[in-house]
Amino acid sequence: MTDSPPQASSDPGRWIRAALVLFPAGTVILGIASFGIWQWKKDREADRSFKYALALKRDISLGGLEKHTNLLRDVLKQADALQAVPGYLQSTLGEENMGYSVRRDRFEAAGAECSNIDSELAGKQMPYDVTMVLVPYGAGEESAAMALATMLSMAHELTGQPVLRTLRFATVPRVPAALEKMAERLRAEGDRLKYLHVLGAMPERLEEIWGLKALGTAIEVPVLPTSAMDAVAFTKALRDKVLAQTGQP
Repeated sequence: MTDSPPQASSDPGRWIRAALVLFPAGTVILGIASFGIWQWKKDREADRSFKYALALKRDISLGGLEKHTNLLRDVLKQADALQAVPGYLQSTLGEENMGYSVRRDRFEAAGAECSNIDSELAGKQMPYDVTMVLVPYGAGEESAAMALATMLSMAHELTGQPVLRTLRFATVPRVPAALEKMAERLRAEGDRLKYLHVLGAMPERLEEIWGLKALGTAIEVPVLPTSAMDAVAFTKALRDKVLAQTGQP
């Protein structure tokens, strides 16, 4: 009786070798497919967010500026202004009212809770190159009402606007540690501050704390208008300037 030759199908090494070849290929294909699905979901979500933000847009107007200015004058006079102003900004800029995702960094200063607030239009091509509109304010600082209203009115008109470089709206209270806190965020996220527009009095040591000379940041501290009527033209001019700096697809 002669022995039958071994069948190829009984060779376990063959299946092992085939698995070693096919498994990496399958993993790559699965990875590509997973990335495609993730990107499709991300793009669809971004499109929904964009359309939602567009529905919330409001043109810069005298009525809008007056409304924010009058409300903020009252808020700044409150005993807890350093808590009330961030609350007002977070609610007003937020997803339900203007469509922004608002970041609020809380910290202690002189035994009281304070907050830095910022929201942005993320750059599509150069997200780490940032143009910032910054409003410093202090408790009882009535002049800050116009500066904050200007920022809010511009943000309301630009919500959903596509930009190549990031446009960020930010506020800091005039207290110790506020500038340091925001500088930490800028460094941690690798942001390159290209243009800075300060609405109101320039905070002491801002250039030093944020290292703006080393960054080569272009800084502007425009004179704020004294009336809401003049503020309309001022806000529109600032809008045009920051859009030129951020670039549009």
